[in-house]
Amino acid sequence: MSDSEFLEGRATALVVTTPAGLEGKARQELRHLIPDARVKSLFLKGNLMLLSDLPEQNALRLIADADTRYLAQVAAVQRSARLTPDPGHFSDVAAAAADLGRLSSGQTFVVRCRRRGTHQWSGGDLERAVAAELERTTGAIGDYEAATDWHVTVQIYQGIAYVGVNRPADLIQKTPQQQRKYAPGQRPLNRAQWKIREAIIAFGIELPSEACVLDLGSAPGGWAAVLAESASRVVAVDPADLDPSVAALPNVEHLRSRAEALSDRTDLLGKFDLLTCDMNLDPAESAGILCRLAGLLRPGAQAVMTVKYVTRQRRRHEREAREILSGEYEDIRFRHLPHNALETTIAMRRKGADIATTN
Repeated sequence: MSDSEFLEGRATALVVTTPAGLEGKARQELRHLIPDARVKSLFLKGNLMLLSDLPEQNALRLIADADTRYLAQVAAVQRSARLTPDPGHFSDVAAAAADLGRLSSGQTFVVRCRRRGTHQWSGGDLERAVAAELERTTGAIGDYEAATDWHVTVQIYQGIAYVGVNRPADLIQKTPQQQRKYAPGQRPLNRAQWKIREAIIAFGIELPSEACVLDLGSAPGGWAAVLAESASRVVAVDPADLDPSVAALPNVEHLRSRAEALSDRTDLLGKFDLLTCDMNLDPAESAGILCRLAGLLRPGAQAVMTVKYVTRQRRRHEREAREILSGEYEDIRFRHLPHNALETTIAMRRKGADIATTN
């Protein structure tokens, strides 16, 4: 992506974060503050890009001085660079920062990376490599934890890095007055319930009355409520609260935990006949968790997972999820369901049993 394509002829580009689910409110707030702004999604909940003809400092000042309700972090970015899963393009990120001409010999800077997506390297790996390259090419002194002259921001969205070199005082940190779209226990369950009902029908999932189900990313409990209609036991895994009507069901157990932590507790949970996952994670991360927890399923038991698209590259997300899941699962099927039109639903079986004998 060239800088002209990235900026689209605008003078200012800002990466803005907001609580997930409140993107529409945040767009309205930004357009009220900067009327000429174009605000678009960065294909991950809670992340926006603002483009404006207003000079960068003017735009930042308007946002910093305003009494906002939905904005969290705001950082100016001036360049973009392509990334690959391997660390070979770190030099492109460093070159984008150096090209701005803001870093000079003897000045200090710190590199801070915020990474979204799946990569074969960490944000810390990028920070260290970019700092070393900038020291070599600009003469500036990098990787400082103390107060610095410049802050090199690297905002990564899978294959794209947005790069900014800014004064620390120009980085805006606000506390949203509203942290979530719905208050705890008040999020509507209907849409989630239709998603799992459709999946049960589309994939021919049959649960005997004595079945045990593990539901990952369960809150507020729409899937758990539907599954509890057939199963004798539903373990709903989520650190957040379940809707009171779901928590009160006698065959629903709420395990306040992140799904990633369950791999250390597999011997305590027993075996399950169905594993469901509607976690708001990168598809590759969700698929990896399902593989690590496959041992909780009986051989041949089914699993259902939704693919959350974090970029426009839907086919790549689906392909990566399939490749990861194939390590532990078979009979992997993808469906686009009417009540889940913005996501893809996957059904599969744990390896280890003849499919024909489990129907």
